[in-house]
Amino acid sequence: MNPWSAGVEALANLIRTAGGWLGSLPVAIAVLTFVLRVALIPILGPLAVRTRERMRVVRRIKPQIEELDRQFRDDPGTLSKRLKALHEENGIKMVDGPGLLAAFIQVPLLIAMFQAVLRVWEPQALTIGGAALGALASALSYLGTKHGGQAEGAPWMLWMSASLPLIICLWLGTGIALYLTGFYAAGLIQSLSTGRRDLVSAPAE
Repeated sequence: MNPWSAGVEALANLIRTAGGWLGSLPVAIAVLTFVLRVALIPILGPLAVRTRERMRVVRRIKPQIEELDRQFRDDPGTLSKRLKALHEENGIKMVDGPGLLAAFIQVPLLIAMFQAVLRVWEPQALTIGGAALGALASALSYLGTKHGGQAEGAPWMLWMSASLPLIICLWLGTGIALYLTGFYAAGLIQSLSTGRRDLVSAPAE
C-alpha cells in the first residue's frame, strides 16, 4: 500500500472509531471534518487575510493592468516586465504566494478526508435528510465566500459557491453531504474570524 492510500485508510479508520465513540457514523464524519478544518485556521487564517488584501490591490490597479495589456499585447516580453513592475510598485507579487501556500497545505489533507469518507460511506441515492444537509452545506459555502471576501468584484463566485456543494451532494449522496457540511461550517468560522482581523488591522480613513 502506497503512503497516500495508507493515509486515507488511517483517516477512514479514525472515522469508524469516532463513529463507535459517538454512536453515529454520520455524526463522526461531520464532526471530524469540522475539527480537521478548524485545526487549520491558525495557519490558513493569516494567509487568507494576505490573499484578500492582495485581491483588493489587484482590483484597484485593474485599469492600469488593462491599459498595459492594450499597449503591449503584441510584445509579451515587455508586457510581462511592465506588469511585474506595476505589481511591485503596489507592494504585491504577480503570483499569489499566500494563496498557493494555503492550497498546498489544505488541499491534500482535505482530499484525503474526502476519499476516506467515500471508503466508510459508499455513494448512494440522496435521502431527504441528505438533501437538507446539501442545502445547508450550500448556504454555509455561500456565507463563507461572502464574508471571506473571495467574491468581491466577482458576484458569480457567490452563486458558484452555493450551487457547487449541492451538485456534489446530489451526485455522491449523504456521506459527502455530511463531509461538506462540516467543511463549510468551519470555513465560515475562518471567514468570520479573518473578517474581524481585517477590521482590526485596517487603517483609519
